[in-house]
Amino acid sequence: MTRLMRYVLILTTGIVIGISLSVASYSPQNPRRTAAAGDLILLHEVIETVETYYVDQLSHEQLVNAAIGGIFNMLDSHSAFLNVEQANDMQSSNRGEYYGFGFELAANKQALIIQTAFPDSPAATAGLQTGDKVLACNQQAVNGNNQQQILEQIKLAAQQKQPIKLQLARGQTRFEVAIKPASIRLHSVQAKLLADNYLRITHFQQDTAQDVQHWLQLWQQPQISGLVLDLRDNPGGLLEQAVAIADMFLDQGVIVATQGRYINANGVFYASAGTQISKVPVVIIINKGSASAAEILTAALHDHQLATVVGETSFGKGTVQSLIPNLYDRSSMIKLTTARYTTPNGKMLDTQGIEPDIKVTSQDGDDSLTMATNIARVGYPVKQDQQFNAAISWIETHNQ
Repeated sequence: MTRLMRYVLILTTGIVIGISLSVASYSPQNPRRTAAAGDLILLHEVIETVETYYVDQLSHEQLVNAAIGGIFNMLDSHSAFLNVEQANDMQSSNRGEYYGFGFELAANKQALIIQTAFPDSPAATAGLQTGDKVLACNQQAVNGNNQQQILEQIKLAAQQKQPIKLQLARGQTRFEVAIKPASIRLHSVQAKLLADNYLRITHFQQDTAQDVQHWLQLWQQPQISGLVLDLRDNPGGLLEQAVAIADMFLDQGVIVATQGRYINANGVFYASAGTQISKVPVVIIINKGSASAAEILTAALHDHQLATVVGETSFGKGTVQSLIPNLYDRSSMIKLTTARYTTPNGKMLDTQGIEPDIKVTSQDGDDSLTMATNIARVGYPVKQDQQFNAAISWIETHNQ
């Protein structure tokens, strides 16, 4: 057989095998793959038809983005498709680097709510507070149908280094602020040596556990008499950081468990032997802005009876998000809710939150508690912080 004939035979055989495999792939023996292929063809035809015949011109990219957006509109507000810039922003935020306005929003059916304003950020400088309701952005009123559009508008303004004007409501008061984006270096841990040691964790980024460990080791000499762990207005962050901090207090037992539909979303995180701190009173302060990883840490220490919780009912975000790279476009990512978590006692916190042992509201203080007196502490700038005062009072009571 000549070399040319051999090549033709090999090529023909390859084509026949390829066709056979294609036919086998879409044969009735593979109904799921056949249905998926049909759905993709249908979606392609819809996009092509609209792109060709719709009265106004729309690009192919616009229609694809609209189709992707339609999928995520069916999911919870924590799931999203992240383009290249958004994916980079998410990863920078996890590293503690951020360019923007310095606030996080939580969406409900009718409104956008300020969940937290990061310390020393443009949002904090402008006076934004947890619980403020966003009524309008750049004169566009917020309603139940355009929340995602408003969020995209805010993100785009940050990316383009443009200021925004927000109309807000705080109780019965309405006001307007103008905010310019800026480069922000997020420090997630603040520590002070007061009457008792005080640690504030604003969020959980890649170096949070390392910073907490640094302060706990520093405070071993002399031995500390108590610890106030302030998680107020902490929106959460990296799950593994909250788990690592909980492990510093626990030497055995469950820290948190996750439950999802795919096998890798199911897991139980256990404490390892040894602790960084033990046999001292610990009080955790939470409020309605404490969410996600902050609730995981709080529940882990509380359920193991290692901490008393003071403050207000927490936010109640009991879901875990994963960042999943796209195989087709590796620079974009999908942020997807992949699991719900349960506390060591088996409780799901989604929409429920953590109820404090000692309820102290930030507005009214805690006049009903005989143990929580208004103690003015030298070195602590907020003299009327009733939640902090309640935490100090509890520690002092249990050190007697």
